[in-house]
Amino acid sequence: MPAEDWRRFSDRICKSVMELEPYKQADCLLLYVNFGREVDMAPLFRDAWRKGKSTAAPKVLGDGRMEFYEIRDFRELKPGFQGILEPVEGTAVLTENEASADNAASAENAALTGNTAYPVENVFMIMPGVAFDPYGSRIGYGKGFYDRYLALHSGLLTAAVGFECQIVPQIPAGPYDKKPDWLITEARSIHCGSSFM
Repeated sequence: MPAEDWRRFSDRICKSVMELEPYKQADCLLLYVNFGREVDMAPLFRDAWRKGKSTAAPKVLGDGRMEFYEIRDFRELKPGFQGILEPVEGTAVLTENEASADNAASAENAALTGNTAYPVENVFMIMPGVAFDPYGSRIGYGKGFYDRYLALHSGLLTAAVGFECQIVPQIPAGPYDKKPDWLITEARSIHCGSSFM
């Protein structure tokens, strides 16, 4: 895809995300940092910062888990897993259901450990993918980071973003695959599943 189209389509996708109610209502956005020609998330980070929303980016930990850490500026990122920019360090973002389920990171301990806990209904996640179908199935990069993260965060609303050229007729979904609530491309917004409208 030519660079000009990539920028233009990324801007269009980000504007569509900004129109979603969960985005408008979220106190915290879990955003990825694009790698290569994934949809550029910079417009969403900047919009969130202007509006006083917290933003967090994923970091792959040594045990194969992915956690989100709060960032307030792109300078808080450095190359990490497979050369993808990740938060250097900082405040882990937990949802309250995760915090209350884990004694070591209880909601009461969140402030003491420097972590931040948000009610799950105040958090909205945007996730990337390699391919998508119109029913919400997606193919990631084969590591299952997002599927495992979402399995621990029931009730978290999500949108997957991609370009129309990444849409295929159907992707077989496995038992552990987590579908997004919305799929957003430069041409359409598809509501895939949650009752939130």
